[in-house]
Amino acid sequence: MSTPQPYRVGLVGWGGRGRGLAQHWQGVPNARLVAVADLSPQLLDAAHEALGDIECYPDHRSMVEQANLDVVTVATTGQYHAEIVHDAAAAGVRGIYVEKPFACCLADADAMIADCHASGTVLMAGHQRRWMEQIVPVRDAIRDGAIGQPTNGYVYWATGRVGSNGTHFFDAINFMLDSAPVEVVGRVQRGLDLTRVDDHPRFRTLLTDDPGGMGFITYANGARIAVDCMNDVLLPYTYIFCGTRGRIELQEVSYEADYRARDQDTRSHTAAWTVPPRRDFPLPPYVDGLAEQAGYRELLNCIETGAQPTSSGEDGRLALEVIVAFHLSSDAGMRPVALPLDQSARDYQLTIH
Repeated sequence: MSTPQPYRVGLVGWGGRGRGLAQHWQGVPNARLVAVADLSPQLLDAAHEALGDIECYPDHRSMVEQANLDVVTVATTGQYHAEIVHDAAAAGVRGIYVEKPFACCLADADAMIADCHASGTVLMAGHQRRWMEQIVPVRDAIRDGAIGQPTNGYVYWATGRVGSNGTHFFDAINFMLDSAPVEVVGRVQRGLDLTRVDDHPRFRTLLTDDPGGMGFITYANGARIAVDCMNDVLLPYTYIFCGTRGRIELQEVSYEADYRARDQDTRSHTAAWTVPPRRDFPLPPYVDGLAEQAGYRELLNCIETGAQPTSSGEDGRLALEVIVAFHLSSDAGMRPVALPLDQSARDYQLTIH
């Protein structure tokens, strides 16, 4: 019996994130990174130096036409994703992994999804928290009633960027609540408020195009989540989910969970004054690359079995839709914006990386 040939994987974009995504393919069973494409000759030289025996191409189109690829990993900035996905799907690539942000406008996201549906290509959005051993248990606990019926919560993160950071966190909220957002109220704020925070040249520049923000997201299951990523938030990324039985607070970076719960649900305001007891909620230590590799393995499995990915193109689009809704609400003076957005929002262009 012959040994199956490994999946041939190509990477578009040897920037900082591209290097990490390339490294994470190492050790994935039955897969081999064989090709890299980048518009920069200097970055191609760096890829060759780092990877050794690798095919290098000056653009994505020549790579997908010549390298006989099964899988393409897209690591460029978002404005290029739609063209790359279109060309890769048209070339017969069987699976595409698109790093965040999924796209910079909903029209591009729709085109990517349609192109892959037409070609039968598995399209996966690179929202790695959906495979993280520190996030999945929180989602499972909420789904299994650990906090009762979800009612409200609070999510905050430093360094703003309602687009570049928000795409991860909005998707993580959607995933952990296992529900779809139905309304957004938001306000965005560009740049740094130097009366409240120290100057930071990199973030000052990034937040000019991709602002911080604050607001509320309401979900189909009735939960409402307050979001704060204004430029004066100076604490680690944190999620707090509350319900009729208790609450879970999860801090990223350290990945510690504080879980407090009553034995039973309550609808009583009097009972709500009693502090729920703390309960154990152990999480494994974070190891870089494990979530990405889990996503890669799932992508290959979806190609083989026809299963739907945990992080689909539609999931990536939904996170982008929440970002667009924050901007639309802010543009309208914090007017509530219903989701799904209507067709007029499809061409709203964001500057996110």
